[in-house]
Amino acid sequence: MKNKLFLLLAAIIVAGSWQLSSVFAEKQDEVWFDFFQKDGEKKEKEEFRHEHKGIQHEAWIKYKAKELGIETEGKNLHTLAKEVKEAKLLKKAEELGIEIEGKDIKELAREIHHTKVVNEAEELGIETEGKEPEAIAQEVMDVKLKQKAQELGIDMDGKETEELLKEVKAVILEKEAEAYHIDTDGKKHHEIVMEIHEAKIYDTAEKLGMETEGKNPQDILNEIFEEHADKAKELKLFPFEDNKDKFYLEHHREDMD
Repeated sequence: MKNKLFLLLAAIIVAGSWQLSSVFAEKQDEVWFDFFQKDGEKKEKEEFRHEHKGIQHEAWIKYKAKELGIETEGKNLHTLAKEVKEAKLLKKAEELGIEIEGKDIKELAREIHHTKVVNEAEELGIETEGKEPEAIAQEVMDVKLKQKAQELGIDMDGKETEELLKEVKAVILEKEAEAYHIDTDGKKHHEIVMEIHEAKIYDTAEKLGMETEGKNPQDILNEIFEEHADKAKELKLFPFEDNKDKFYLEHHREDMD
């Protein structure tokens, strides 16, 4: 239950931009992009994920490695993802003023997570003194969730946290799908998310003046990372858009970083 609360909190507080990764639970690996496969490919996808857990999108990892000044030559994706994750942790710890000397990565991740939760709690006026991290996370989640529900005009009376979260995610997802003229009728949650992501990829490509004929969404996304990342980031286009409070992203981050 504690890990679940952290995951939900992560979705609410810093679903943030795709280009930004934050540290939450101690056992979580780095996750980048995870586009669901078509029905015929699901089994193969699941087998790959089981064998290569935490390695999601090669172009994204290489982009982050370059951004962090990490040498990529001669390294496999697993090694590179690990180095990127560690470098990001160290950078985030420095930003938060956390002492890193003598701490392993898991310990550092826990401390970063707790610091971020406490900072968020203080911004929301939540008292943190003497409270366990899980209790603070729960309070922050409750406040943020209720704020978002109110913003969306959702009735909160008599609803438990998980029920309310589900409803908030559904409303946000529906609004996002509507913005991209995606029909959601009869479709599963992950299918809608995938269609939204694909629509955003083509939208980004169009705004960047990219040629898309004969390319699938994955090819286009790779090209965005490899050749147009700086411009896409400058314009805040997918996958560098501001996704603040996009609750449905939690569905794709089974291991929040």
